[in-house]
Formats: sequence, C-alpha cells, structure tokens
Amino acid sequence: MDLVIGTELNERVIYQATKNIFNVVTRHGFDAVSREVLKLLSDKVYESTPIARQRFPDLFEPSTAQNTARTQLEAETTRTEQAALKGIEKTHSDDNQDIRDLQAATTAVHVYLPFPTEHLLMEKLQKVLETACYEYGVRELSSIVQHRDWDCPESVELNQWAELLGHEGNLKRQGTGKALNELLRSIAQIRHTAVHRLRTNSRGLEQFLADAEDLARILGDNIYTQVISQMRLDAQSTLRELAQNKQFIQLQLEEAQEEIAKQRAELDQKEQENLRRMEREDKRYRAMAGQRLQQALNLVGNFAIAPESENMALSGMGRDDVYPVSDDDSNLDHAEQFEDCSES
Repeated sequence: MDLVIGTELNERVIYQATKNIFNVVTRHGFDAVSREVLKLLSDKVYESTPIARQRFPDLFEPSTAQNTARTQLEAETTRTEQAALKGIEKTHSDDNQDIRDLQAATTAVHVYLPFPTEHLLMEKLQKVLETACYEYGVRELSSIVQHRDWDCPESVELNQWAELLGHEGNLKRQGTGKALNELLRSIAQIRHTAVHRLRTNSRGLEQFLADAEDLARILGDNIYTQVISQMRLDAQSTLRELAQNKQFIQLQLEEAQEEIAKQRAELDQKEQENLRRMEREDKRYRAMAGQRLQQALNLVGNFAIAPESENMALSGMGRDDVYPVSDDDSNLDHAEQFEDCSES
C-alpha cells in the first residue's frame, strides 16, 4: 500500500490507499485483518524500512538488474570515497570490525547527515577531545600548561593539542593501528572540519569518531572514552539506517526507471507503427487522388475532339448534298404560263 503524502484527505485518496485491502478483508474477515494491522503498527513496521526489511526480507529482494546496478554503484562510490578521504582512510585494528560493519551498509551510497546535526556532532566531538586533552595536559604536562596560561579547556584549540602531543606528549599506545602522527593529524582535521563547516560523508564521520575514541583511550581517560564511544554508537546507528533507507530508495528508483524504459520502448514502437500506417494511408490517398484527376483530364480531352468531328461533317454535306433543279419542273412552269395567256 502506497503512502500518500501532502494530499488532502478525501474519498479518492482513501480508495487509492485501501483498494488492495478489500480482497484481504473479504477473504479473512475484518477482525483478523485489524488485529494483524495493529500488531504491525505497534512493532513500527510501517514506520521503518529496515524493520520491515528484517521482518519480510523476501519483499525487498532486488532483481538481477538491480544487483548489477548496485555493484557498479558500489565500485564507483568506493573509488570516489577513497580519493576524498586521503590521509584519514586507514583504520586501527581495535576498530576495524566496527568500521567495516558500517561501510558494508553504506558503501553502496553516499550518506550525509543533515548538516545542522553533522555540525553539532563535530562540535561536540571537538569539545570532548579538547577537555580530555586539557585534563591530560594538567596531569602530564603541567609545566607547559601553566607556562602558556591555559587555565581551562576552552583556552586551547584541538589542533594545538595535536601538535603539542606529537612533540611533548610521550603518548604510548597498545596494539597495532595507524601511526601516532597520522592519528594526531586526523584529530587536528576534526577541529578543521568543525570550524570551517566542511561536509563529511558517513565514512569520514565514522573515521573521525574512531580516531577520537582511540586518542581518548591513549590519553588514559575512561570517562571520555566512554562518552565518545556512545556518540559513535549513536552516529553509527543513524548512519546505517540512513544508508539502508537510501539504498532501498535507490532500488525503487532503478525499478521505476526499468519500467519507464520499458514503456518508452513500447511508445517508440507504437510511434513507428503509426508513422508507417500514416505513410501507407498517404500513399493510398495520393494514388486515389491521382486516379480521379487523370479521369477528369481524359474527359476534357474527349470534349476537345468531338466538335472538330462535327464541323468536318457539316462541310461535307455542303458539297455533296446540293441537288440540281429537275428539267421536269421547269417545263411545268412554262405550261402554266401559257395557260394563263390563253384564258386572257
């Protein structure tokens, strides 16, 4: 059933949204259907695509064409993000699995938080790190902190801490992972991203959060490590859901495009058929019109020949049909004249 958004509620909208339910209600009864719908509503199946996908995975299985398109999109996205992340692309061993989990969900699409939320996250992360670094400085680098009159976390920017810890921090880390100087460059980049309000996609945010948690752990502050870890978990959950929803929308778009392409091909075929039919009809009508005109022209030619034949006939009659006066008639006239004379 399609969700109708931004449409005035009326009978037509209700009908469109519920027309497919009628057969189900007829088959199973209103009470049974109502119970199932209420159960789905209470489980938020209608509200969350990931929940619906988990509950009914077969309804969300992509077609072969969609899988091919997704593979191409994944390859292109991976190349683009690898070029964009540059120096902050590597991950440390303690967080590799978490990063791979998020990347597996988001690698097919570019996912961005709403910028106000992203900026707030980066500001919070910067502030927590600056506080953790300040407390470490008070404990381990007190002479430098006092000499520079750093009397509160707000008095030192995060990039300054990254530089100081790289030279004077004597930081030690356990396990394998990215080099310390590379980690500190990533920490300085957090401040740069927050201050200059740079848009960062899901992989960049996850990398920043992982590096921040790693630094807090190196500084030996469990409280701030837990705070950053919770921030990271919350961000991961949101980013994963965004990625899954966007991927689902992308699949729907591909499906719609396939249908549009099919309809376009059918329309093109109909157009060609119509053009061919019009061409045949035009040819037939031209032949008929030409035939009628030819018949009319033939009649005009016959009328021109007929008067000429009649004139020739009349001329012949003037020459051959004039007969001479008979001698008998002449003698009769003379006899009548003599009779008239005798009587007188």
